[in-house]
Amino acid sequence: MLNITGLNRFFLVLDFHDMRCKYDKVLSIIHQQLDREPEDGDIFIVMSKDLRLVRLFSYDRRSCSMFERRFRPEYKFMQVTYDGDEKIYSIHWQDVILLLEFPVVKKLRIK
Repeated sequence: MLNITGLNRFFLVLDFHDMRCKYDKVLSIIHQQLDREPEDGDIFIVMSKDLRLVRLFSYDRRSCSMFERRFRPEYKFMQVTYDGDEKIYSIHWQDVILLLEFPVVKKLRIK
């Protein structure tokens, strides 16, 4: 079970949008492309290109967990902007909550 709190360290992984990938592939990307070693409780966040799907991966010594949140077509997650050209960014707990809990309306239909 994925257990997240403000005590975890969160990392937003940029330029990785292949939502077909699960635990092993994401862990491989973290190791090889990002040159990082997940520590107990580190959570890595990946987003789909269309901003409708977000996955959080957590790795520890014994297991890995994944949490997925998907919006219906009329909603999407906020576009995350960043400074620099890093492939991974540390993200604060408050920003994770903001990202996961407040969808952006793609279309407003007035009747």
